[in-house]
Amino acid sequence: MVSTEAEFAEQIMVDLIAQGYSGNDLHEHFKKEVSQIRPAVEAMLEEVKRVAVSGSEYVSYEDVFGKVEKEQ
Repeated sequence: MVSTEAEFAEQIMVDLIAQGYSGNDLHEHFKKEVSQIRPAVEAMLEEVKRVAVSGSEYVSYEDVFGKVEKEQ
């Protein structure tokens, strides 16, 4: 079985290649994206705990992570 972390890494790599990155640029963008996985998951877990305790109905992606702007 492939780990979830490896699956995320593969998806990130495929996406960056599709965006046209290669060589050192690919490596640097990959490291940046991978480093954001754990903080994102931890933020989701904290939000789930908060919602469970408060009885809130739901929260949006932007509520958890803020507005996401794509790099060009």
